Amino acid sequence: MSSLTLVAAPVVEPLTVSEVAQRARIDSMNQEVPPSAFTAALAATPIAGNLSNGVYRTLATFVTADGETQAGGISAPVTVANNAVNGKMEYSGIPIGGSLVTARKLYRTAANGSTYLLLTTLTNNTATTYTDNIADASLGAQAPTTNTTGDPELNALIRTIRHAAEGYTRRALVTQTWDLKLDRFPCWTIHVPKPTLQSVVSITYVDTNGTTQTLDPARYLVDASSTPARITPVFGGIWPITLYQNNAVTVRFVAGYGLAADVPDGIKSWMIIRIKHLFDNPDAIVVQGRLQVAEMPRALVDGMLDEYTVPDFNWEH
Repeated sequence: MSSLTLVAAPVVEPLTVSEVAQRARIDSMNQEVPPSAFTAALAATPIAGNLSNGVYRTLATFVTADGETQAGGISAPVTVANNAVNGKMEYSGIPIGGSLVTARKLYRTAANGSTYLLLTTLTNNTATTYTDNIADASLGAQAPTTNTTGDPELNALIRTIRHAAEGYTRRALVTQTWDLKLDRFPCWTIHVPKPTLQSVVSITYVDTNGTTQTLDPARYLVDASSTPARITPVFGGIWPITLYQNNAVTVRFVAGYGLAADVPDGIKSWMIIRIKHLFDNPDAIVVQGRLQVAEMPRALVDGMLDEYTVPDFNWEH
């Protein structure tokens, strides 16, 4: 018997929301809307600060788990004329985002500047005030010009269809870590599921004394060029004897084509078709009425995955 357990899920998906929206002709109306302008003013109590003399403008962005909005509304300009007396600014009415917003970022120009640079990150979605005493030299990255917060529905569909593509092809698309568990070592070859294999992290086993051991990599060979990859003992070697129990052997490995850019276009095109179909038809039943519905030939849809599909070696049975 054998089984597969996901250890570390992918940190990226093969497709971004913007790629799906563009290629499937889906609008981006469900992205987080950038925040409106807030109020900026000199500190109420005159006090020396780190802001240089000059004119300043500020704005905010919303941050979600998926990304960050583009720059929001710009506050009215504030002039610092004597920083030895009043060199700080106070912000109020900083907008609060929707339920998906986890943080806000504030951006500010340098004195008399026109480029908005990162001032601070408010790591909450509740605070509406901030005191600015940050020198121009300490400002950070430029405010984004595109909205990367994504569409929650499309994000869910991308993950769903990526899982479906991995199920059809028996592959891992983007980098992820898995445990292959075996009740005992095979006679010779371990076929590693979820190609393409990037690396074997470790092989551990429970010895006849009930102690978990890590097998020395010098005792086995990894053939990552085969599909699926293979692991065998070195010439003249054998696999260790294990305790007779379930899941006595664990092969931890990293699999996937790599980054999103490494996933073949054929798989991505299939994903686009399926995502678009589910986006347009969220219900299990389509009421046809006088509408005639014709399904595209398999060769033009699921057949796109045939060349990427690998044999089933009964890994999960």
